[in-house]
Amino acid sequence: MSRHWKPFPTTLCVIGLSLLLSATVVDDAFGNDSTNAGDEQGIGKQLYYDHGCYACHGYNGIGKHNIANDVSGIMSSEEIYLTFLRARSELNPPLPSQKMPHYPESSLSNAKALQIYAYIKTFKDTPPEVDDASALKAILDSAQERESQELSDP
Repeated sequence: MSRHWKPFPTTLCVIGLSLLLSATVVDDAFGNDSTNAGDEQGIGKQLYYDHGCYACHGYNGIGKHNIANDVSGIMSSEEIYLTFLRARSELNPPLPSQKMPHYPESSLSNAKALQIYAYIKTFKDTPPEVDDASALKAILDSAQERESQELSDP
């Protein structure tokens, strides 16, 4: 006597739902869905890490070359940002201390570069107040005391 598998309605529903969810995951993985602003920011974040931007600019825009809080004129507009990325800044940096890699459009499309730009624009540098950093406050208080003593001693 052979046993044959006979599908039950519940089993078919589970299989169908599994296939539908799998297709959705595959579409998301290959970027076949419409993206919203949150997705764009996530893509920009990943591109920021993939291209090694964090090595100089830090994970939150505070690093060797700060870009948080719009401190860099390069971040003042998308056009200036793209121009700077495309310029040969490693050969002719605006300042002698700046040597950013060259990113031609063949290695980083304008769309992807602007996703990185959008992610960078979210960076905010919010250092603690001096009073909240007890070690820093103690150092500053000590320095002020010494300065007061030096000024009062002839």
